[in-house]
Amino acid sequence: MRPLVRALLLILLAACRGRVAGSRAGGRDLVITRLMIDPVTVPDERGEWIEVANVGTVAADLAGWSFRSGNDAGYQVRTSIVVAPGSTVLLARAPIAVSGARPALVYSGIALANRADWLVLSDPDGRTGDSVAWSAPPRGTALVHHAMAPAPGNTAGPPTGNAAGGTGSDTAGRVDARATYSPPTTNRELVVRVLDVGQGDAILIQNGGSTVLVDGGPERRPFARWLEELRVPDTLDAVILTHAHGDHFTGLRELFRSRHGRVVRAFWWNGDQATPLSQSHLPDSVAARTRRGTMLLHDTDDPCGDGRAVCTITLKGGALLHIMPPLPNAPLENDRSVALKLVGPDSASFTMWLAGDAQHDAIEWFGGRAGYARNPGMRADVLKADHHGSCDGVDDRYLDLVHPSLVIASLGAVNDYGHMHAQAKAAYARHGIPWYRTDQNGTVTLRSPGTPGGGYTVTVERGTKNASGPSDRRSYQPDCAGM
Repeated sequence: MRPLVRALLLILLAACRGRVAGSRAGGRDLVITRLMIDPVTVPDERGEWIEVANVGTVAADLAGWSFRSGNDAGYQVRTSIVVAPGSTVLLARAPIAVSGARPALVYSGIALANRADWLVLSDPDGRTGDSVAWSAPPRGTALVHHAMAPAPGNTAGPPTGNAAGGTGSDTAGRVDARATYSPPTTNRELVVRVLDVGQGDAILIQNGGSTVLVDGGPERRPFARWLEELRVPDTLDAVILTHAHGDHFTGLRELFRSRHGRVVRAFWWNGDQATPLSQSHLPDSVAARTRRGTMLLHDTDDPCGDGRAVCTITLKGGALLHIMPPLPNAPLENDRSVALKLVGPDSASFTMWLAGDAQHDAIEWFGGRAGYARNPGMRADVLKADHHGSCDGVDDRYLDLVHPSLVIASLGAVNDYGHMHAQAKAAYARHGIPWYRTDQNGTVTLRSPGTPGGGYTVTVERGTKNASGPSDRRSYQPDCAGM
């Protein structure tokens, strides 16, 4: 064989081998699991690393995927690195062993800042596969974004995620990212996600093909990212705005953008014309859809439109969502928050109480003159913390009436309000109620199979129960005096 022909055949064979290897790994379910941002035993340029996991069911190849971070040039993977389902791969700035494992790739163009920074993982088509942001990363230990237990032979480190059952006990989740992102697996399963949207609220409820959103958080982009990553259907059965504050309605503007073509069958809000809401164009979008007859508009002060104190939505999988009017004529918009009670298909397995940013006057009214303690009953397994864990959204009587086994607070890690307040955490602890919080635990996912005795599980993206945050402090506002 002539030398030129032999060389051409060798080149073609090498190219074919590369294509075959890539063709066997068609998965796109890659996420960032852990990052070493601020090593202490070696300099950053020798100790930084990124761990990526495949949370899908088929092998995925990192070739063509890229990383971007703040103020960095970025890096694109140009070699084939196949990640098996349920496995992780380690990428590092230097070719040194990390946690007993050598990196599969040494990258450049990315330096993880030891202050506020972010990292985005994009697929070969440029779509965002995963992203993580931080403001004050841990020193000397990895920041856990999505937790995974190591697969056999994977020595990259211990699992750090938690899946807590209704009893409050912690157990390691094999793939917490899958529990966070996967939709309901049966027609009766109820899935509730308290989304990590910063200093605000956004809660996604899915059951039997029904989709309900409660609030949309303080920013459009993070909310839009969750809609995309969770593959929220284009048709939503109900959207409920608890009250007219920007940290609850701003993200909903993204939902109503006409270019998305999303259908909202029914929208609930209290109709209060707070100035920020009036200037947001959201009421105009709502009014336009109502005029076209594509959406039903309901006033939370009369949620069923017939004077009933409790209006009940039945989801397709059997879950019930009770909607109760807010405190009428309250001077504070927070106290105009609607009260909601979610009941799973098996009511003995899961219930949840949500009341936006309701403060002391409203929660006293819920359990008093409004009669919600009797109908539909305020007792619930899970309490969504009122007002982002503020002390003005909780007191001993409220906790006695709801009597939850778990509290979930939605807030930003760095906030100007001192949330979570020391008095609120002390009240939860005094009643023996653990808490999770989105700033420290990421999105919190609750799942109940909807079968008798099925109970419920709680999965967090990172961290453990009863965490404190960098902004937590004692509040000296008058509403919290004596707490």
